[in-house]
Amino acid sequence: MNLRNFFAELKRRNVYKVAVAYVVVAWLIIQVATQVFPFFEIPNWAIRLVVLLLILGFPVALILAWAFELTPEGIKLESEIAPNESITRRTGRKIVGLTIAVGVIATGLLVFRFLGPKFTPVTAPATIPAAAAPTAIPAKSIAVLPFENLSSDKSNAYFSDGITEEILNALAQIPGLKVAARRSAFQFKGNDLDLRKIGQLLGVAHILEGSLQKAGDQVRINVQLVDAQDGLQVWSEKYDRKLDNVFAVEDEIATAIATKLRVQLTGGGGQPLVANGTSNSQAHELYLRGLSLLAARGPGLSEAAAAFHEAVELDPDYAQAWGSLAITEMLLPSYGLGNIDSALSRGESAAEKALSLDPNTASAYVALGMGETTRCQWPKADAAFRRALTLAPGNAEAVNQYAQFLGTVGQNERCLSEIERAQQLDPLSPIIGVVRAGTLMALRRYDEAADQLKATLAAHPRFGPAHTLETILFIERKLYPEAEANLRSFFELNGLDPGPRVLLLRGMANPEQHAAAVQSLDHAPENADLRNDPVPYAFFLMALGERSRALDQLEIYAAKHDSNFGAYLWFGCFDPLRSDPRFKAVLAKLNLPYAPPPTLSHE
Repeated sequence: MNLRNFFAELKRRNVYKVAVAYVVVAWLIIQVATQVFPFFEIPNWAIRLVVLLLILGFPVALILAWAFELTPEGIKLESEIAPNESITRRTGRKIVGLTIAVGVIATGLLVFRFLGPKFTPVTAPATIPAAAAPTAIPAKSIAVLPFENLSSDKSNAYFSDGITEEILNALAQIPGLKVAARRSAFQFKGNDLDLRKIGQLLGVAHILEGSLQKAGDQVRINVQLVDAQDGLQVWSEKYDRKLDNVFAVEDEIATAIATKLRVQLTGGGGQPLVANGTSNSQAHELYLRGLSLLAARGPGLSEAAAAFHEAVELDPDYAQAWGSLAITEMLLPSYGLGNIDSALSRGESAAEKALSLDPNTASAYVALGMGETTRCQWPKADAAFRRALTLAPGNAEAVNQYAQFLGTVGQNERCLSEIERAQQLDPLSPIIGVVRAGTLMALRRYDEAADQLKATLAAHPRFGPAHTLETILFIERKLYPEAEANLRSFFELNGLDPGPRVLLLRGMANPEQHAAAVQSLDHAPENADLRNDPVPYAFFLMALGERSRALDQLEIYAAKHDSNFGAYLWFGCFDPLRSDPRFKAVLAKLNLPYAPPPTLSHE
């Protein structure tokens, strides 16, 4: 058979028409799968399986069209049908009609998909904190899920997590690109939840997922970018590199994603998004281990500081490690892991070292802003945070810390705006939820604060700061039985004795127990954490009616600048003092309230 006769035979046997019909029907099936599967919570891989089977079925359909013919008696081999008995022409017309009908249906589904209502998940693995959610998910938005660790040594999980975080941080530097923060994205680690649901929960249009395999000095990274609306792959790539070239891989990935999402990269002259921080692979691994511990907060912060210290000992020129060490040092006192003065000194020293090595280290500016806030140096703190946000506009931690600064200086409306922006970047963060609730309390929006705390505790039932603030909220509203119930549940959950703290609440509610409550506040070892910071100490003294002694503690704060809880000054418990000359003198000495200039682009 010559080539011309072969193509004529393909036409006679309706192979061309079957090919077109198959493509149209396959398109319809894919449209139905992407619309219906989410409703029944069918996993995302099922759509990929459907697409794969349809691709594999295409050549099979063409072979069957060539070899068989549909007759009134059923399907027969082409070789068994005499030429004068063939009805391929009539069958061809039926195939054309079917193709047109299916094409119309598929086109209708496609139009509905883009113009009709969107599917919204009804269940979630965690409760999203109550906040002012955006009305639409921005197209230029992404979440970077923790890469799966495929290494034989499962203790290398910190390495894959760290690589993920470095890529995430690189993307967060790009103006106009919303990047879900680490704390929210990493809550889906090891979770098989459909990627479209994750996109809805995090408020992003795209998901980056991948895997990492490390063996000796070699590393393999597989990544894929997925459209979170339909679950289909947008882009994928595999990278095989040596460990000393891992920064270049991270930059390639971040740049490729920016190109796919059509966002304008910062910097000129081909400046990389990922800084080549160190050539020492061991220092880099220690840095990645420290990042994982820093993100977890809590007692692990001490280990994080140790890991960062080891990293900078191996490579004293590692600016990113110095910057992360600075933030860690600043956080230690808030978790009862260090003295404020010594932590400030160590943190500021680490931040200055980072900036001497790389003046664009955003984490160092965040740490300096935290330190200047503690020192009550408001203009310096404001300038440091603004510089950090200029360098990394999508960094949720920087936005969160700037919001806390605004709350401390009494700019609570602006603080609420910033913390809600941080919550959009990091919707599952418990500390951001707590800061938002505290800001609402300062604005006397108690019902909204209660809703926020309820949502945060539903998602993070063991998160201490949320329980603490909820107890304070109950005290502000004089709901002492509710405060006691909340306090007991948290203390007992952690194996602690709630008695001395409960006695404080009972002293507020019952004058007969007032003296015992004050004695417990002043001397009980279990209440030492309250005495160690003058502002919480003053709060509980005020709640117990010890007005003069509360002012004594506030005057200590004004003189020594030794509190991490200056935002409490704007709570309702201190309202009876606002006209007191001593309280006014405290605020004047602290230069409060302070109004930073609203020059940030998003303000």
